[in-house]
Formats: sequence, structure tokens, C-alpha cells
Amino acid sequence: MESVNARVREPKQERSRLSFDKALDAVVALLVERRSDAFTLADVAQRAGVSTGSIYGRVSSKDDLIRAAHVREMARIGEEQRAAFAGPAPEGETFGEAVERVLGTAAELLRRNAPVLGPFMLLANTDAQIAELGGAAHAELRDAFVAALAEREDEIRHPDPHRALEWSFTVVYSVLARWLALGSTQQASGEGEWSEILVDLARMVLAFLTQPEPPRKRRRR
Repeated sequence: MESVNARVREPKQERSRLSFDKALDAVVALLVERRSDAFTLADVAQRAGVSTGSIYGRVSSKDDLIRAAHVREMARIGEEQRAAFAGPAPEGETFGEAVERVLGTAAELLRRNAPVLGPFMLLANTDAQIAELGGAAHAELRDAFVAALAEREDEIRHPDPHRALEWSFTVVYSVLARWLALGSTQQASGEGEWSEILVDLARMVLAFLTQPEPPRKRRRR
């Protein structure tokens, strides 16, 4: 797939770069406000305070401008995510506390960036490039979640700890994404108290990871 960077013409002057950054800011602001790409390049230019000609000097279409904004935002969120998971675990932390901390870190990242992520995830349904980059970002968050708890693998009773951690993330993400309306309409979002949902999810994950595997029933001959 052609890289979006190949579709963005590099600026020859610093002023051109700053103008394009303003256009990207305007794209993100309009996406957040409208939760769709129902705007024109003229709308972007007006919001950014730049000319449409300056935008066409860098990209050939509104779609390429939106993709450029997506690349920039995913890079920003990725840096934020790596910083959030980089710190060491608190000394003396129990496994239950580790689950709460890691789950809470992922939840806060999603909640803080939900206004931006939501409209881009809706666009991913029809834009393969946005879908591909978004899928990579999702996988990076999953891997960070799994790696943070895999450090306590000796306390996981599930016979396949890695698969259990990945499944835990899948369930957690699904619940949080629905609450935050990520990739869906806002009609089903916000059901239940956010803090209570995090507590319940942490308890569920802890029980799933630490409960011994039940004995298998013998088949009757």
C-alpha cells in the first residue's frame, strides 16, 4: 500500500510547514466536532486560516489530508502510550493491584484520546489505509497491556498465560470501546459509571487469570 507520506509533498519553507500543520489541526478539530468527514477543504482552510491553494500545494485531495492527519495523531498517541507504560511497577505491588494499574493505564489512554480516535475509527470502515494504521496502533496497545502483566506470569494460573492476557485485553477493550463509542455511534455509549466499570473489569480479569483450570470431566464409555 502506498504510504501517505508519498502523497504529501514536502514543504520548501518553514512557513509552508506551519501552514500545513494548521490545516492538520483544523482537520482534527472538524472530525471531532462532526464525527465524520462531512466537511470540505474550504472548511478546513477557513478553520485553519490558510488558503485552499496552500493545502493543494501539499496534498491532492481531502482524503489524503485526512490520512496525513491520522498519521500524525497515531504517532502522537503512540508516543503518549509508550510513555505511559514505560515506568516501573510500584514496589510491593500485588498482582491484583498490577491488574488495576495496567487496565487503568490503557483505559485512561483510550478515554483521553477517544474524541480523536472515534471519528478515525469510523472512517476506517471505508478507508483501508486508516484501517491498517489503526489496526497497528490497536496491536501496540494490546502488546503493551500483555507485556506489563506478563512480568507476573508466575502468578497466572491459566494454562496458557499469553493467550489469557490477550483475551483479557480483548474483553477490556471491547467494553471500554463501547462506552467510549469507538468505531460505533454514540447511542450506546456512556452506559454505567466509568469508575465502576473499571473496578468490575479489574475483578473479572484478576479472577480469570488466577482461577485454577477446572478438572476435565471424564467421558463415559
